[in-house]
Amino acid sequence: MTNDPGTGRRPAGRILLTSTVAPPAVAAAGALVLRNWRAQLPDPIATHWNLDGAADGFAGLPATIALVLGFGALFAALGFGLSRAAAADPALTRAVAATVTGTVAFVTTLIVLATGSQRGLADAAAAAPPGTSLLAALGVGLALGAGAAAAIPRWSRGPAAPPAAEAPRIPVGTDELVVWTRSVATGSVTTSVLVAAIGLVAAIGVLTRLWILLGLAVLLAVLVAATCSIRVTVDARGVTVAGLFGWPHLHTPLGDIASASVTDVAPLRHFGGYGYRMAVLGPLRGARGFVLRGGPALVLHRRDGVRTLVVVDDAATAAGLVNSLAERTGGARTDPTR
Repeated sequence: MTNDPGTGRRPAGRILLTSTVAPPAVAAAGALVLRNWRAQLPDPIATHWNLDGAADGFAGLPATIALVLGFGALFAALGFGLSRAAAADPALTRAVAATVTGTVAFVTTLIVLATGSQRGLADAAAAAPPGTSLLAALGVGLALGAGAAAAIPRWSRGPAAPPAAEAPRIPVGTDELVVWTRSVATGSVTTSVLVAAIGLVAAIGVLTRLWILLGLAVLLAVLVAATCSIRVTVDARGVTVAGLFGWPHLHTPLGDIASASVTDVAPLRHFGGYGYRMAVLGPLRGARGFVLRGGPALVLHRRDGVRTLVVVDDAATAAGLVNSLAERTGGARTDPTR
């Protein structure tokens, strides 16, 4: 089984439109609406409300418009950089477009709706908190984000390079059944920092009686427990990475793999942190995968040109088994020049 490779060319124009042009365009539209309302608004306008629903933060309309435009410009630059880093991966490129466009749409819509509710008021202190506006803005953000992602079709950069002669291999018989599996967990320092941060959020929630913070701490604890340890399995079906509770779950069928290799990963230098990451700069630029700690990583070079990896002990054995199984089943293509 192989993934649909999609179109043969990267849709650079659509990617630029959805990741770089759309965010400032949405912000500019919101800024224009705010400017047209300037004669109907109090000066200053309310920009923040406390837990009791009373306005406690104010700003001038020009500053608010500048904030909207600046936010759009910032996310346009972010979208441009991230879309270039994700050039080899259609799914990540769509995610970048959806995130930057959807976020700007959410923030812009929220500011416009919260400001629009103050039209006709003599004093912004009487403005009601933007409760329903928050839900409406969320809906607009999700809709525009989904539209940006849908506007980018799948594509393929062509087949990955075939395994080199020196690529790791483990002899496997024609009818031999083999399985390789290892578990990997985050380092003790990273785990300690995460637990301390969760504990701090929970303590603040209890002391301030902001129960939403306590709920957030519980959610974070579940996420950390689910992702702090993963198991990597290589067998005749392909390569599977699964979290402690079965999620997150990533399976790459053997037929989708052109070859496997090994590399050394420095989480902060190559990926900017830990978890499920994508490399933005450096030799691993565009690669994505699970980076729970530093060290050797199994790298899968997929047929569609995407590289996925997972940092795991004995990665060389895993890569050798992947290459041998792929060649045995015809998944890895041989170099016609050899």
